[in-house]
Order: sequence, then C-alpha cells, then structure tokens
Amino acid sequence: MMASPNASDFGKHLSFLILSQIPSIGSHRLRSLLAEFSSHREVFSASPERIRQLAGFSEKLGAEICAFGQNKEKMALAEAQAYRQFELMEKYHARLMAISDADYPALLKQIYTPPAYLFVRGSLTPEDSRSLAVVGTRQATDYGKKATRKLCQGLVANRMTIVSGLAYGIDMTAHQAALEAGGRTLAVLACGVDNIYTDPKGKIYPAIIENGALLSEEWLGSEITAEKFPKRNRIISGLSLGTLVVESDYKGGALITAAYALDQNREVFAVPGNIFAKKANGTNSLIRDAKAKLVLSAEDILNELQPHTSQINLFEENGHRPLPPQESLSQEESDILALINASPIQIDELVEKSGMAVSDLQCTLFELELKHQVEQLPGKFFKRIA
Repeated sequence: MMASPNASDFGKHLSFLILSQIPSIGSHRLRSLLAEFSSHREVFSASPERIRQLAGFSEKLGAEICAFGQNKEKMALAEAQAYRQFELMEKYHARLMAISDADYPALLKQIYTPPAYLFVRGSLTPEDSRSLAVVGTRQATDYGKKATRKLCQGLVANRMTIVSGLAYGIDMTAHQAALEAGGRTLAVLACGVDNIYTDPKGKIYPAIIENGALLSEEWLGSEITAEKFPKRNRIISGLSLGTLVVESDYKGGALITAAYALDQNREVFAVPGNIFAKKANGTNSLIRDAKAKLVLSAEDILNELQPHTSQINLFEENGHRPLPPQESLSQEESDILALINASPIQIDELVEKSGMAVSDLQCTLFELELKHQVEQLPGKFFKRIA
C-alpha cells in the first residue's frame, strides 16, 4: 500500500493542487511560484507587484492570482478538489512526485518544460535512467508488432527500461514485450493514473505497477482530451535517452514524440517499413530526412546510446549478449528448428524440406528469432544459435 505523505509533503502537495487550479498558470509558472513561495497561502498574501517580478508573470496575471486567493467560493472549491485528490490517491495507491523530490527522473528534469509534479502508481528506480521510449501507431501491423517485440526483448536483456504510452498497438506491444522479458516498463498516460481505458480488465497495468510505474501529469479522475496527448508525449521522450518509432503515418502522434525528442537533444531511431504502406510513411520519412537513425536490431540502438551512459553493457564478459529467459516452443517451431543447424540454410531449402508456405515459414522463423533460437543472415539464410 502507498505510504501517506508526511506533514511537510502534505503541505507541499496541497499547495500544488490548489495553485494548479488557477487559470492560465501552466507548469512553468507553477514551478516558479513553488520555488519562490513556501505555500499557497504565502502566494495569495503577496502583492501583484511581487508576483510580477517572477519570470513569465505579468501584472495582470499577478492580480488574477491574488484575486483567486481572496475569493472565498473559489478557494473553498479548490480546497475541496485538492482533498478529493488525496482521497483518490489513497484509493488507488498513488502518490505525487515533485520535481524537487530525490527520485524525480533526472532525464525528465533536464527538458525545457518538466512537469512540476507527476502522479505515480508504482515506483521509479535509478536504473530507469537507462530507458528508451518505444512508440508507434495504434493500428499496428504484424510486422510492426514483431519488430517491437524483438527490439524490446533485446533492449531489456541489456537492462534498458521501456517507456511508452499504454495506447493500443505498438505502445501496448512494447510494454508487454518488456514484461515478458523480465524487464521494467514505464507507462505515461494522457489521463489520470486511475483511468486505464486501454486495459479496463487489468490484463497488463497491474504488472506495469509491479515492474515499473504508471505516470501522468493529469489529475486522478481526469478523462482523455486531444490537447493532453502532446503534453503526455513530451514526458515520454523526456524520460528517455532516445525514442524509437516503429510504425507511424506522417501525422501520427509518434512523430510528435520524435519531434519532442529532437528538441530535447535526445536520440531518435526508426524501424524502416514498406514503402507502399501508409503506416510506414512517417518512419521512412524520419530516416530519409536524417532525423532518425535506421534500426535493424537492438544493438543498433545500444551502440548509439552507449556514449550517454557507462552503465549499459552490450556484452557479458564471455562476449555473448545476455538473453531473456527461454520460452517454450510450439510444435511447428520445434519442427522447423530441427531442420536448422549451425551451418546456414537458405529459406527456399527450408520451404522444400518443411512443405510450409513461405508466408507461414517466415512467421515461424521470426518467432524463433524472437526466442533466440535462430539467427538470420544476409541472403535469407538462417542458422541455429548454439
């Protein structure tokens, strides 16, 4: 169960919840007020002239802030709504994390407009600073999902935390792949952390809370609205050393996340897609315009990120990449694996020996790659991994 805040934290959180209800205050101005004044009461006791001296504040806004604090009806409502948030946090075992807290993500603190506070269900660890955002379309193709699983498994095997938005499609696949590989994952929501609209039956979010966290800048009980997604996307990229876009059209939300990553001076990666597929237009254009590095394997990402952290070890001392736990094979996978040995075999020969259709065989081979049983070589050759 989430521990209740101490008296100091309670007062700090109460001030945040009340001040954030002032119209047009915004995250940047809110941080300025909380840094300058010890509480919301001190803010409302200040003169408009003193507030105006803070960066980003006009005399008009200073007067509006003071008027808000002097309006008994508005203050009563603001306090009631703040205490309602404390009740919801207790109900959902959530907490408020301030930018001044020791466990506030260091990477997120570096962006231009970091959230003053985050609502959190779960936990963040120092190891989560080794993180990659994985984003893409909600209408993911089989290719996109398989690429996401393969890349996330390789990243988790190298102790990377996967960050995404818990949307349908690529996001959900990324979270699931991280959990299945025994890794950590952070889900950033565009609504309250109590409103898991993409997982109403709780198939995945309890595991995310256990092995990472749900995070949001939005109050508990808040619903999805269109303008909240860009705000959410800046947090996804801000939490991460880089952003990987798997599938996206030109106007996909994933490209907004990539744009934020570029603005935040973070790495951007993209999985190449079919030139005839609409869902690959965005990713292919990122690569074409040199805004993203083309990715074919997890090692492509890890090699680029290695200069940013000395903590990421691509290989164990024996020279082999650490692998996720072994997964059981289906009968079909076992039959195909029996036809492959250490000597490379071409896919046409496998078609002939197995009697399978090429499309079915390709799917099976891809699953064997994900389970680290076979390796694909140039020319559509495959060999067994010893």
